[in-house]
Amino acid sequence: MKTVTSKSKKSSGSPVVVFVDVDNTLVRGASIYMFAIEAWKSGFIRWHHVIPALFHQRSFIKQGETTKRVKSTRERAQALAAGHSLADFIQVGESAWRRSIAPKVFPDVLSELRNHMDAGRQVWLLTASPDVLAGIIARDLRLSGALGTTLEIQDGRFTGEIEGELVHGPIKAKAAKDLAESLGANLTECYAYSDSVADVPLLELVGNPVAVNPDPGLLALATERGWPILWPEGTGRHEKSRTKKGREKR
Repeated sequence: MKTVTSKSKKSSGSPVVVFVDVDNTLVRGASIYMFAIEAWKSGFIRWHHVIPALFHQRSFIKQGETTKRVKSTRERAQALAAGHSLADFIQVGESAWRRSIAPKVFPDVLSELRNHMDAGRQVWLLTASPDVLAGIIARDLRLSGALGTTLEIQDGRFTGEIEGELVHGPIKAKAAKDLAESLGANLTECYAYSDSVADVPLLELVGNPVAVNPDPGLLALATERGWPILWPEGTGRHEKSRTKKGREKR
């Protein structure tokens, strides 16, 4: 896992860090699947890679994250990158960001992150998606940086393997803890935003957890613990179904 940074305001004294999940939290849908569509349009991959991406994207938006989808995301990223150069991956990533991902950023979530930046806090993206793609998003949104899954490179090309571990679940929480320690941040003063029950380790790590567009599991837990719940504009159609499922599971 590599750290990708960009310029941001410095806070006085001990820094306060805001950790933000990407898929279905900052962006509606899964960024790696949007990358897959752009990769196909650019001739980077073939059509048979795109069909599963379309199916999983629709399911992910409606139902949230599952173990099966996490595995699919990992395998998709590895398959998309294998054999290609870093330069080509970046080129497709830039195009995917401009054409597909940026239009799906939740304006009210971004506004909240801007408020954090204006208050002098550092805002970092934490995602299972490739760190190169996460870095592009963080750079263009002028956030502090990004932590994502690192894809192995040999002789300038991706091998199709992951370097280290997928930044997901407890691994994501560990990445946040390590970053906070390196910055000298007090985790009790930090914030975390996520839509997934898989990110409970991250949310429990900080003093200010926020559930954004939560899946049923996280919705039930956030309601029980009194965590703030944010439903971004444009997710109202799913809010009712997720709320209903969350209540049924309790």
